[in-house]
Amino acid sequence: MPATPAPCILFLSGASLVGQNILSALAGRRAGLHLAAINSVANEPALFDFDEAFLAGNLKDDPDAFGQRFDQIVKSLQPRLVIPCRDDDVAWLAARAQARPNPALPFLCGAPGPALAMLDKAASADLSARHGLPYAATLATDTDAARLIDFAARHGYPLIAKPRQGFASRGVFLVHNEAQLARLAGRPDTILQRYLGDRAEAQAYLDGIARDGIPLFHSFEADKHSLQAFIAPDGSLKGLLATRHAMRQGRSEHVARHDDPALLQLGQRCAQAFAAEGWRGPLNIQCQRTPEGNYAIYEYNGRYTGATGARQLLGYDEVGMGLEHFGGIRLPESPAPHAWPDAVQRLPVSRAVEAGWVETLEGTGHWRGRRG
Repeated sequence: MPATPAPCILFLSGASLVGQNILSALAGRRAGLHLAAINSVANEPALFDFDEAFLAGNLKDDPDAFGQRFDQIVKSLQPRLVIPCRDDDVAWLAARAQARPNPALPFLCGAPGPALAMLDKAASADLSARHGLPYAATLATDTDAARLIDFAARHGYPLIAKPRQGFASRGVFLVHNEAQLARLAGRPDTILQRYLGDRAEAQAYLDGIARDGIPLFHSFEADKHSLQAFIAPDGSLKGLLATRHAMRQGRSEHVARHDDPALLQLGQRCAQAFAAEGWRGPLNIQCQRTPEGNYAIYEYNGRYTGATGARQLLGYDEVGMGLEHFGGIRLPESPAPHAWPDAVQRLPVSRAVEAGWVETLEGTGHWRGRRG
């Protein structure tokens, strides 16, 4: 009798930091799985940590071509579950699931409405307002200068200007005067948000720049707080973890549990709101403590994140939840240490890739490893 093939899990943007974190969370438990990845770039070392890899065009550049390639790969693999690793993947999969419902092909996402609301920070603010969630005061800049000036008068300088669709602090600016503010008027791709940190500290830093010059490396980052929830297909909350992150250059270098009842209660409220909107699967809520001592939300994500591996080391098995509740796959439990740690240090590593593997993937659009 032929052996039953291992269930396949397909990752979109598998070579991303999120994809690497999911693989890290599966370490020691992937023997009974076939892990395949779609990626737009072949020369990525992490791509060859999967059992199989496929090259596809960039989703944002040509969604129709990407969809055709996706259909070909799905037909070949018959995956048990599809996991998105980038925000664009999440929104695309949610829309596709609605347009082409197929119970035999589950995607790790929910309805397209909340997916788009998470992708667009102005829409995130609107969703939060509907559910009474404490989202940072936000204003889309596709308006006249008078409204921007009124916003500044109510919330004070500095203000945060950031892309409506963006991540990892890319394209984020600190606006600290009316001239800078006026340049944003009418821009359709940007939002203003209240600065959640200490305004006096920010002003002192700006005064130092005016006096001494611009440091070669600088950042206004402070510790952030993150909530990671998991919403099952039936809308119930299956997991919730609160963490505190020490941020450096847009990346959390130190992740610690933060079991503040107020923060955990906020996570429960967010999960209930998003479940009511039709969201399913992972839900990430980024928060910061305000000078008044409250928690304010400034971003949502409907996926696993770059800290998924760290949360696994803290005892929160969100990847196992996804495979079980969406793919019907029960993983072996992670080998538990004598006691789960309270904090994790995140370190960069050096990687190399075998040139022949890249050539194969670039030449044929497909690579299959020894494990597969």
